Amino acid sequence: MARKTFIVLLSIVILTFLSGFAIRHHKPEISTGASIEDFPLLKNGWIGQKDNLIPAVIDMLNPTEIFSATYTDAVGNKVHLFFDYFAQQNVRGGPHSPRNCLPGSGWTIRGMEKRKIILRGRPITIGRFDLRMGESKKVMDFWYITRYGETANDYMFKFYLLISSLTFKPNDIAFIRIIGVGDQAGLSALDDFEKSFVEEIYDHLQFD
Repeated sequence: MARKTFIVLLSIVILTFLSGFAIRHHKPEISTGASIEDFPLLKNGWIGQKDNLIPAVIDMLNPTEIFSATYTDAVGNKVHLFFDYFAQQNVRGGPHSPRNCLPGSGWTIRGMEKRKIILRGRPITIGRFDLRMGESKKVMDFWYITRYGETANDYMFKFYLLISSLTFKPNDIAFIRIIGVGDQAGLSALDDFEKSFVEEIYDHLQFD
């Protein structure tokens, strides 16, 4: 019994040493980064106008790249697109959970559901918030992107970052937020916008 215990403990020590050595000396893949300067403001009938982000928002998030614009279709439906990207060497910045930011901005989260969008034939599970502020009704689709996968769950997001580190994948991350009006016309417009722009988002973030 003592011999078996010794072997088990010795194996744990050896595995711990080897894991630590690998983490210390292995160089992870280098991420290709993001390039959003030429992100389209005109596509499939949608016309975008970039938003002027206040310095306090930039200072709070400290992103490597950030994009925010309001798009309007031919009949006047509006959709707001926001995404930010954090390179793996960016140790000061990070995305903020909408579960914390929205109530602080006056919005009430009335409900959440999971839904799927399709990216080049691949389904992505994202979150959709039902939002209220007085008489204003909005819906917000959102998700995090890591090198290990996408999620709208804050805990899974942190887990994916951990797995990325353990598998020596880049630790760059992004957060996507798309907001539309919460009526039938607004929901249809939101779906149309996502079909038009999701591939553009991934192409400019270079996660896919």
